[in-house]
Amino acid sequence: MVWGGIGYHSCTPLVRIAGALNSQRYISEVLEPVVLPYLQCLSTAIFQQNNARLHVTRIVQRFFVNHQIEFLPWPVRSPDLSPLENMWSRVAQRLTQITPPAATPRSTLATCGSCLVCCTLRTHPKYL
Repeated sequence: MVWGGIGYHSCTPLVRIAGALNSQRYISEVLEPVVLPYLQCLSTAIFQQNNARLHVTRIVQRFFVNHQIEFLPWPVRSPDLSPLENMWSRVAQRLTQITPPAATPRSTLATCGSCLVCCTLRTHPKYL
């Protein structure tokens, strides 16, 4: 699995998640090393995530409160409303157009990151 986040004019580094992701790993592998530094670089930010089970656990909610991260309430089972889902769709489309395709998981991740940056900068404001 790959985790990524987008802002109005930028995006986070992508995080490759091996195996099953639980709340503690979400905090230690995504929120602390990626989300916190990213949000600290922005003057104002509201964090949005879907209502996946690990996103709504007490430990994750406590993390947001402890770090004073404001997040946007999100309707249950509504991935089609998420701007990031539209970006992933564009990234997938661009990946199919790249020849030759990436040969290793690491190069695929790097290519995904490049595509996400490109798609974010060119099209993301349309979705906000």
